[in-house]
Parts: sequence; structure tokens; C-alpha cells
Amino acid sequence: MNPENKISLRSELSEDREKDPEKASDMEFAFFILQHIKNPCEIAIESGVKEHIRDFYIRLAKEEIIKMKNPDAIKVLEDEIKKY
Repeated sequence: MNPENKISLRSELSEDREKDPEKASDMEFAFFILQHIKNPCEIAIESGVKEHIRDFYIRLAKEEIIKMKNPDAIKVLEDEIKKY
């Protein structure tokens, strides 16, 4: 995933939740991001070396946690983030 795609994903997820709060509940969003934190995508960088983008998903989760209202969703994400 190139950096432009990361920005696009972040914008898409945030915009969807802001436009229509019913689109994804806090818990649905938490489990979506949790899946990506646990099993992050990999990107190919110079000379074919692959690198995962877990840090990107963790930053995205931290940005969204402050907007969440469901304490269980917040706890699920915070507990997973602490592992890394």
C-alpha cells in the first residue's frame, strides 16, 4: 500500500463515520481496525523488501478512539494497542 492509499483509507473511514454515524458503530469500527492491527497488510519497499503497516493502523485507531462513545470499543482498541 503506497502512502497515498493510506491517506485515502484514513479519509474514507473518518468521513464515512462523520457523515453517517450509523454507518459503523464504535464496536464495528474497533473490530475492523483490530483485525488490521493484528494482521497488518504489507507493502513492498525498495529492493523488494516487505514492511507491514501496523503503525499506520495503530495511529488511525488512536485518532478514532477520542471520537468514540462506546467504552467497550475503546477498551478493546486500547488493550490491543498496548501490546505493540
